[in-house]
Amino acid sequence: MTFSTMSRRLVLAAALTAPLVTHQASARQDEPVLRVVAPWEYTSNEPSDTGYILARMGVGETLVQVEPEGQLVGGVAANWTVSEDRLTWRFSLRPAATFHDGSPVTAQAVAASLKTAFAGESLSAVPLDGVSVDGSDVLIRTRTPFSVLPAFLCDYASIILAPSSYGPDGKVAKIVATGPYRIASIDGKTTLELERFEGYARQKPAIARARYTAVVNGDTRANIAVAGDADLVYTLAPTATARINAAGQTKVESLTIPRSRVLYFDSGLPQFSDVRVRRAVGMAVDRAGIARAILRHPDSAATQLLPSVLTGWHRGDLPAIAHDPAAARTLLDQAGWVAGADGIRSKDGVRLAAKLITLANRPELPVMASAIQAQLRQIGMDIAIEVGPGNSVPAAIKDGSMQFTLVSRTFVNVPEPIATLIPDFTRERSNWGSVRWSGRDAMRTLTNAYLVSFDAAEKDRLRGRMMRMLHEEIPAVPVSWTEHTVAVSSRLKNVAIDPYEMRYLIERMGWK
Repeated sequence: MTFSTMSRRLVLAAALTAPLVTHQASARQDEPVLRVVAPWEYTSNEPSDTGYILARMGVGETLVQVEPEGQLVGGVAANWTVSEDRLTWRFSLRPAATFHDGSPVTAQAVAASLKTAFAGESLSAVPLDGVSVDGSDVLIRTRTPFSVLPAFLCDYASIILAPSSYGPDGKVAKIVATGPYRIASIDGKTTLELERFEGYARQKPAIARARYTAVVNGDTRANIAVAGDADLVYTLAPTATARINAAGQTKVESLTIPRSRVLYFDSGLPQFSDVRVRRAVGMAVDRAGIARAILRHPDSAATQLLPSVLTGWHRGDLPAIAHDPAAARTLLDQAGWVAGADGIRSKDGVRLAAKLITLANRPELPVMASAIQAQLRQIGMDIAIEVGPGNSVPAAIKDGSMQFTLVSRTFVNVPEPIATLIPDFTRERSNWGSVRWSGRDAMRTLTNAYLVSFDAAEKDRLRGRMMRMLHEEIPAVPVSWTEHTVAVSSRLKNVAIDPYEMRYLIERMGWK
C-alpha cells in the first residue's frame, strides 16, 4: 500500500469516526452517531446547488413534501388551496414551527425564502406572477393556471431558510432551516455533522446525532459497506451486492425508482441531426445484455424512457426499442453514412464520431459506457469516452462542448415528471438533457397544455402524446431503468427507501 493510499484511507476513517464537537452536543457525546455515506459532495450552501443533501438528511424542508407512496403532504405548509380562477394558491403554515435559530417560521420569512428560490433555474418553469403574504398565509400567484405547483414546491431548491441564513450580499451564508435535524458543523466538502433539532414541533427523531460523509469513489463506498464502517451507504455498483451481503456487516436493499440511465445527444451536430442516426444508436445498444451482465438486474432493461413505476407516464402502447444492429446499419446506409477503410462511417467529410461524457459518481456508468462504445462501433460509430465529476455534463452543455452523454437522470426532481421533461426537451440547452433538438417547440406546446389543465383525462391524453413523440423522435436513448441500492446496517430499524430520492427519512429510523 502506498503512502498516499494509506493517507486517503486514514483521512476517510477519521471523517467516518470523528466525534461531533459543538457546545450544544456535549450532553449527547455518549449517544451513537448515524453514519451516512453517499457520493455527493457538499460544495455550496446555496439550495439550488446542494439542497438535495439538506433535504435528504432532514435539515431543510420544502413547503410541500412527497411521501414514498407518492402522495403530496405538508412540509413547512400544513395545507393549501387554489382559487376558482386557478391562479392563486394559498398555503397555511404549520403552527408553532420554528427555525433552527429559534426564530418563528412566519409567512414573511417563508415568502422571502421562496422569492429567492423562484429566481433560480430549477423553478423557472413556474409562470410566477408573485409571492405575497396574507396574514399568516403565503400566497403564490401564477400568470396562467399551473396545475402542478404543489409538486414543483417539493424541489430541493425551494427549501425554506430563515432570514439569518443570508449574508449582506443576499447569498446564503449558513443553513438555518426548519427540519428535524440541524447542522452542527461542516468539514470542507465531505462531512456534515448533524444533531437533532430539539425545537422541532412535530415528532422528534429517535436518533440524536448523524454524520453525512461524501465518498465519490464507488469502490470505496462498497468497501465501507463491507467493513460495516457506515450505517447507510447509498448508490452502490450492482456487482458489489454479493460481496457486501456476504460480509454480513450490512445488507443491500434495492427498489426500482423513477430514474433512467439515458444517452442524450446534441442533435444540432451533423452526426445526430438525422432522426435515423438517433434511431440507429437506439437499436445498436444491447439493453438486455447490459442489464444482465453489468447491472445484474435483467428487468432493468429500458423498453421506453420512463419505467412502469411512473404510472400514467409509462405507456403500454409503445413498442419496445429493438436491439437490431443489422437494421441500425441499414438506417445509417439510408441516411448516407458510408463506412470507411477503418469501419467508421462518414458523410460529407464528417466522421460518425463523438465524445461521450459520463460520470464517476455512479460506478456503473463508466462500465456501461465501455459496453456501448463497443456496440456502436459495430454499426460504424466511433465513440471516445470521458469520465468526469458530477458537474462535468452541465459544464460541457454550458460551454458548448457537449456531444453525447450517458447519465443517470431522475424524472422526479419534483414528484411530477413534467418538471424534468420541460428542461430536458423543450429548451435549446438545459443542464442535463438534449441539446438543439428540432422537436423542442412541438414538445413545448404539449407541456404548456399539460401545465394549465386540471382535467385528469386531458392530462393523460397529453402524457401519451409526449411519450410517443419522445419514443419516435428519440432525442434521448433510454438504456436502463434504475434500482436504488442502499447498504443498511443491522443496528438500524424502520429503514425505508424513498423512490423519489428526496429524503433518506432518517428522522423515522431508530436503533435496534
